[in-house]
Formats: sequence, C-alpha cells, structure tokens
Amino acid sequence: MRRKKKTIECIEYLSVSAPLDKVDRLEDKQSKYIHEYVKNKEYMIVGTERRHGFSQNDVDRQWHQIVDKIKKKQVDGVIVANMSVITDNLIDAFVKIAQVQAAGGIIVTVDDGRLAMQLRGF
Repeated sequence: MRRKKKTIECIEYLSVSAPLDKVDRLEDKQSKYIHEYVKNKEYMIVGTERRHGFSQNDVDRQWHQIVDKIKKKQVDGVIVANMSVITDNLIDAFVKIAQVQAAGGIIVTVDDGRLAMQLRGF
C-alpha cells in the first residue's frame, strides 16, 4: 500500500516588475508557472497574494502578513517564482527566508526549490 504524502498548504506570492498596464497579465502568467510547478509536488496553493505593481515597502508589508499567517498556523509556507521577484538584494532575501523559517514555515521557489538556512543551535 502506498503512503500518501502530507500536503503542504502554501500561499503563492505573485510579483513582477513591469508597467502598470501589464502587471495583471504578467502576474497571471507567473501564477500559471507556479501552478505547473506544484502540480506533481506535495504543495497545495490555498491562497494568493499579489504585488499589483506596488513598491518594495508594500511587498515587505505583504510579506509580514504572510509570515503572521504562518505563525498562526493558517498556512505552512509560501511559494514564489524566484527570490528576485520579492527582493532586490541578497541580504533582504536571507532576511525573508529567516522570517519564514523562524515562524515555522517553508519558502519554495520554482527556480530553486525549497529554501532554508541550516544554522545549528537556533
């Protein structure tokens, strides 16, 4: 008898850098890209958060809302196309990964798979 994998419930975060008149269409394409990735994986998308062309400060605010949902055990993690869509520098990328991990969740990118910081003693 085959054992069923536990489903990991995640929010997809959609973010593109484009002119405002093209943002919705490109975010829809990004959503299809993410859905295609999770089709044969243990992840299930249970919600969507869209950047809608807002600033990096708005992305950070939305990110904190997602981290709060993870802390409250409403979702298990977040899926993005790649880290460059949610951050513009390496330090901020590590901070975002650490925030999700500290909240007890996971972060998955379609391009790189599951991301984690392997630190001992924390």
